[in-house]
Amino acid sequence: MNDIKDAPTDRLHPVKKERPIATGLVKPKQAFLLALVLIIVSLFFAIFLSWQVLICLFVYLSVNLFYTLKGKNLILVDVFCIAAGFAIRVISGSYAVSAPPSGWLVTSTFFLALFLGFGKRRGELILSQTNGSEHRKILKYYDVNLLGNIMISTGTVAMVMYALYTLDARTIEQFKTNKLYYTIPFVVYGIFRYMFLLLKNGDGEPTDVLLRDKGMIFSILLWFLTTILIIFLGGKV
Repeated sequence: MNDIKDAPTDRLHPVKKERPIATGLVKPKQAFLLALVLIIVSLFFAIFLSWQVLICLFVYLSVNLFYTLKGKNLILVDVFCIAAGFAIRVISGSYAVSAPPSGWLVTSTFFLALFLGFGKRRGELILSQTNGSEHRKILKYYDVNLLGNIMISTGTVAMVMYALYTLDARTIEQFKTNKLYYTIPFVVYGIFRYMFLLLKNGDGEPTDVLLRDKGMIFSILLWFLTTILIIFLGGKV
């Protein structure tokens, strides 16, 4: 639904102009019908999972509708809506597997999403200043220095919250090991690496950075393998 509303401005963006709706490959009516079907299917499965998941789904839908209709044009609020969506996904997923969400993990996810979101805005702002494209109206309210300072703050909090999550007594009890803190360096490196790439290349699109940069890929793989190894071995490590 957001892509339907953004189609006219997406056509002014050097990358987003290739999106299916912006190019005309998918008609707005087709996209809306697909969105409606996905919402109905999601609600159907949520009913059978738990009432908490159902509530999370309604909140997630409300946040996204607000973002599409109004939030995307409000400074700071636009990225907060995106970050809230990621936090809600973590909460919903936790309830879906009958594991009450960890406050440290949810908070860490929220601040990490803020960090990536404001980084993306910084990249978009630099791009708009370079080619004069006005594909996102909210960018005129942002400043490169402001976004840089916000990234430092949110990135720092995300690292601290993740560290606290690995050291939390509830986490240790859940995974039967107190060694998850071994994964902290990979998270710290990943955040620093993203900032380095953003400052060096001006590319703030998280997906592109995660999929194309060898340093980021290597860091994520090491984090994943280390986490699995620690959980699998448990207290034997």
